[in-house]
Amino acid sequence: MSAGQDNDVGSGRALSGEPASIGRRLASAREARNLTIAQVADNLHLDARIVEALERDDQAALPSPIFVKGYLRGYAGMVGLPADELVSEYTALAGEPPPLTVVRIDQKVPFFQLPSTRMLRNIILLLLAAIMVWLSYPFVEQLIDRRGETGEELLPGRLELPPVDTEAGPETD
Repeated sequence: MSAGQDNDVGSGRALSGEPASIGRRLASAREARNLTIAQVADNLHLDARIVEALERDDQAALPSPIFVKGYLRGYAGMVGLPADELVSEYTALAGEPPPLTVVRIDQKVPFFQLPSTRMLRNIILLLLAAIMVWLSYPFVEQLIDRRGETGEELLPGRLELPPVDTEAGPETD
């Protein structure tokens, strides 16, 4: 770095020994790379007002800290500053948001609750079996009625004659 600069960009300390703010460090690093605010904003896909607010350390103009941390990481990476160091400094300044807590919402019990899918499947299978029995009843009844019969059915159009006795011979009158 040149000897005429106000702070040492790498260390984050001003020449007077006090720590430089995050915004001042970002602005110095941007100027050292000959970048404009518009170029930084275009590269980071941000509005130029956000980049200006980052460099001014204007917390009121910045969005939620979770977004600012991402912006700082991108900006620091672009100008060659240690991103983790800047983010940890910002977290210390902004304060860590409270941890998320799980809140249980009491659910209303429905007036009529549908049965489970397993029970619904079993009911459908039982109904199908009952329908199959009901449809097969006439056929089963016919089988039961035929059980006592000999099984030989006379075919229509055929006449059965008594067997012929061939041993007695022809009778003559």
